[in-house]
Amino acid sequence: MKRVAFYIRVSTEEQARIQDGSLVSQRKRLEEYVEGQNRRDNGWGQVVGIYVDEGRSAKDMKRPEFQRLLSDVRSGKVNLIMSTELSRMSRSIRDFCEIWDLFKKHNANFVTLREQFDTTSAAGEMMVFNLINFAQFERKQTAERISANWASRAKRGLWNGGSIPLGYDRNPKNASELLLNAKEAATVQKIFEIFLDKGSVRKTCLELTRKGIFVKRFTNKHGLEKGGGHFTISAVQRLLTNKAYIGLREIGKSKGSTEVVKANWPAIIEIETFNKVQARLALNKNKYKPDEWKKYPFPLTELLVCGECGKHLGGKSGHGRNGKHFYYGHPRKPSADGISHLKRCKLENVRAPRLEEIILQSLKKMVNDPALLTSWLKIYAAQTHSELPALEGRLKSIENDIATQTRRLENLTSRLADLPKEIPADQIYKQLEAINDKLKGLENTKASLLLESSQMSAGVIDQNELMFRVKRAINSLEQAPVEDRRPIYSNLIKFAELHPTKIRLGVYAPTIPTAFSNFSNFTGMKRAGSCTDSFGAPNRT
Repeated sequence: MKRVAFYIRVSTEEQARIQDGSLVSQRKRLEEYVEGQNRRDNGWGQVVGIYVDEGRSAKDMKRPEFQRLLSDVRSGKVNLIMSTELSRMSRSIRDFCEIWDLFKKHNANFVTLREQFDTTSAAGEMMVFNLINFAQFERKQTAERISANWASRAKRGLWNGGSIPLGYDRNPKNASELLLNAKEAATVQKIFEIFLDKGSVRKTCLELTRKGIFVKRFTNKHGLEKGGGHFTISAVQRLLTNKAYIGLREIGKSKGSTEVVKANWPAIIEIETFNKVQARLALNKNKYKPDEWKKYPFPLTELLVCGECGKHLGGKSGHGRNGKHFYYGHPRKPSADGISHLKRCKLENVRAPRLEEIILQSLKKMVNDPALLTSWLKIYAAQTHSELPALEGRLKSIENDIATQTRRLENLTSRLADLPKEIPADQIYKQLEAINDKLKGLENTKASLLLESSQMSAGVIDQNELMFRVKRAINSLEQAPVEDRRPIYSNLIKFAELHPTKIRLGVYAPTIPTAFSNFSNFTGMKRAGSCTDSFGAPNRT
């Protein structure tokens, strides 16, 4: 008997909200197909899972339910995937090739109701790829048409959407036009005056906080109130450089090729005032950040984690007595009052070249002492084996919660069907929406736990292959310039957890295939002995 999974998808949230819309239609058509097959061939297949992505495009594979489906294919829970049409699965040739190889590797087939192709023959496989090619072409062509339309509207000075700047409101009769908000416009003028008086963005922030001036408050598309908080340094910077306030529309700013046209909304700031502000901002930039200062590439970006607070450490720089210094440090979000969070970790900042050298030496120690690596792998295997039961317990608990919420959903749906027409159903709809949101969260958590569980049971780590990969990475790191080292680190290291006297490295490790899977795992290893170099006193530059 086939273990059947339905994959259902719509591209927009509006489609997902339509009662008895595309989502329901897709499911009904797939159920009818399975019922028909079972009538012709008793015991043909049983539906073991339904995977629904609401408001998700098929341009890539970043879809929670789709990832859960792939995880179930790897674990052997599913061996036949069904969808109403091929474009529901993917609209990318590259992604589809990866999906296709995964299905073949795990002896899984898939069926689409619209195309009805036979993938067991070379001609049938060619037709599949041709159809995906056309789906990708259709998606890109649609994107080009939309982009061309947006560009045309922008060149005519129309508003294309996005966050409405302080001082304006969207015209309810014409969404492409902004109307002046007199009260907010006065606030914008006041902010420009304060900056010209104070001469500093940070001092302007402090003054706005003192005067009780806040960012724009608005209602988003979900009906939730947003904004209304304190101004941040970056928010003031954006406001002071926004040419919308002098009645101009900037096109292509994010792409680096800015074109300026006259906007269809009125100006709030005089051009002379705006130019004075830009001149002062340029003076501040030249004073504090000279152009001749060289940038550092920070190759360990996105890999470093503080072992105390768990935050990622990003690249920073500071100018001291002996020149400019580059280091990795905790994120400090600029706040209106100019004060960072009060709690500081023991390891605040780490000099970048020093840390990179320590990690390189740790990797060398790993390959130079095979006995030490063997002991690390034994510890990792023992920890993984002990953590698996707890993970399975969490999975069971999540599945029970999903079953409970599903029953609640069914009960509410039954009550809604029996509700008299004269009684409003608003409260029931709100409860249904809340339960659906909770179910989505639970399903996402379950998918993450399933992936983690499959990684833990992936197989025994291949020590020889791991040694080969680390040696190759070390050789590449020693030969490559600093600016080319980031992809080398990213392909070898999953994370580097920093403590005052040690580093815990998570290294991607190849596994010896088992009967269930053969994908790469990663192993966490603590540095020991002479490798536990102290970073010295925390640098608070």
